[in-house]
Amino acid sequence: MVQLLTAASTQRPANQLTLPFVHLNLRFNPFGELPLKYRAQLAVIDTAPLLEHLARPRAVLQLIGEKGHGKTTHLLALKDCFSAAGYVHFPEGKRPPVPEGNPLILDEAQRIPWWQRRQLFQRPVPLILGTHRDFTRQLQRMGRDVKTVQAGDKTDRQQLDKIVRQRIEFARRDPGPVPTVPLATIDQLLDQHGDDIRSIEGHLYDLFQHLERPCHVEM
Repeated sequence: MVQLLTAASTQRPANQLTLPFVHLNLRFNPFGELPLKYRAQLAVIDTAPLLEHLARPRAVLQLIGEKGHGKTTHLLALKDCFSAAGYVHFPEGKRPPVPEGNPLILDEAQRIPWWQRRQLFQRPVPLILGTHRDFTRQLQRMGRDVKTVQAGDKTDRQQLDKIVRQRIEFARRDPGPVPTVPLATIDQLLDQHGDDIRSIEGHLYDLFQHLERPCHVEM
């Protein structure tokens, strides 16, 4: 679990080597699991065309992708664009209460029982779905205006480089050198993991765990 330190808690003790990652000029490993609010804050997503669609009558935005490809990050970034949004994640085998919200965001919509899903799809508000399953036909039969986006299908060198740089800067402790991930390493990560962002983060986490000083990170 990543511990995010406040300004007050980052006062250095006499022996600053007791602080984790101080030798890298970082507060924590940049590629550990972040709290949800920070995942949204650090998302590298162009929300403009998605918001344009959600302004249409009876709009549904459907984000499809396998685990680790950025569905939840997309959903959280969109949630931050609306003051009245309602968000609910459906864990395996559980039925959490569904809030009111405009729009209503349903994460892991493929896990919702069919009868409840039918009720939710008929709510008179815009819907944003994170799902492994395509519900286009069912939604269109209900008169919904559906836009489908494949989460992670546009993760390229430039986007991944921006994601990595932002995560490192977010973890920075003080001015001065920090580890950097050169484009050659970015290319290798994409070759090995494709657009599976979670696997890329896991690989970088392991690399950063073993760094001894700020340097160019290589595989």
